[in-house]
Amino acid sequence: MTDIEGEMLDSYYPGLKDIPTEQFVAKMPMMSSVVNEMVFMQCETEDDAAQAAAILQDRINVQAGGGAWYPESMEAWSRGIVIQQGTYVCMVASAEHQDEISGGFNQKFL
Repeated sequence: MTDIEGEMLDSYYPGLKDIPTEQFVAKMPMMSSVVNEMVFMQCETEDDAAQAAAILQDRINVQAGGGAWYPESMEAWSRGIVIQQGTYVCMVASAEHQDEISGGFNQKFL
């Protein structure tokens, strides 16, 4: 997995870098035909988190709507999820580990 940063971050998630964060991790495979993209962040406020969630959901919608090009990839993106827990937000789009990763994130808030 490699970090999503710089121009790629701006391209994939327009406006996300402008949201103040306490913690931020965005990862994707360097090379893979399998969907596996994740963002985890702790924002300064819940309003910032809601704004981040909207940007992340836009990424899922674009990819699922044809941006991912291949039918299997678009299907995997359509199962992608954005979760907000207070000031924490995550986006998980993983063809092979979707439920495991998103469930693990939610488990931290029980």
